[in-house]
Amino acid sequence: MRSVVVMLQRVRMLDGTVNDAVEARALGLNPDHIDIYSASWGPEDDGKTVDGPGPLARRAFIHGVTTGRKGRGSIFVWASGNGGRHTDSCNCDGYTNSIFTLSISSATQGG
Repeated sequence: MRSVVVMLQRVRMLDGTVNDAVEARALGLNPDHIDIYSASWGPEDDGKTVDGPGPLARRAFIHGVTTGRKGRGSIFVWASGNGGRHTDSCNCDGYTNSIFTLSISSATQGG
């Protein structure tokens, strides 16, 4: 039987000014030691305007999925649908819609 060691890390990035460089640092933190990145934030939108990662964050995604986890690729999990009641559309969220992320949601408050 093989034992599995799980290490959890958290990154606090939403308590100050958030820009492309801050996002890139968070998404690129310790890619050989963090297997799964989980995020539940994204740009606010009006349900019509698409917004997503800037060039630095996109590079961090690419670096993670190609070299993270010691070459196996980092896994990025993103929450979807949190703002649905407020005309926020996950279709306009460039993080949830990214080819580099797995988008997770539920149908009701109970799951």
